[in-house]
Amino acid sequence: MLFISFEGAPRGLDPVRLQKGMFLFGEEVADVPDTQKYSFRPYNYGPMSSAIYADLDRLVADGLIESVPVEGQSWSRFRPTERGVQRGMQLLEAATADQRRGVQHLYETKRSVARMSFDALLEDVYERYPQYATKSVFKRRA
Repeated sequence: MLFISFEGAPRGLDPVRLQKGMFLFGEEVADVPDTQKYSFRPYNYGPMSSAIYADLDRLVADGLIESVPVEGQSWSRFRPTERGVQRGMQLLEAATADQRRGVQHLYETKRSVARMSFDALLEDVYERYPQYATKSVFKRRA
């Protein structure tokens, strides 16, 4: 919820940026318990967690985010609703000092993945975590 509700992607986030953002956050923040991280496996565009899709469906059903179809594509972008932004603010306000450090890294991760092109994001992830590129259909630049 926090990852989506942070500013920085007014049109919403596509599934690849959501997957890679949560993956990078989980890999790079050591003090987040494993029970609070998604489990990833190599897939068509690198690390993928089906649990993220289940959470997105639940957040849409709860009215906290909306799924915005992308013309000519089979996928949608996800962005917070007004209720979702309010819920994100509540979560931030309730966070402990330790949790806020993790939240800051989550925000920085979102800014980073939202700014990168699709190709640059995948190349960055594949370069740093090549074990997750083994099933990729993405063709890297030479």
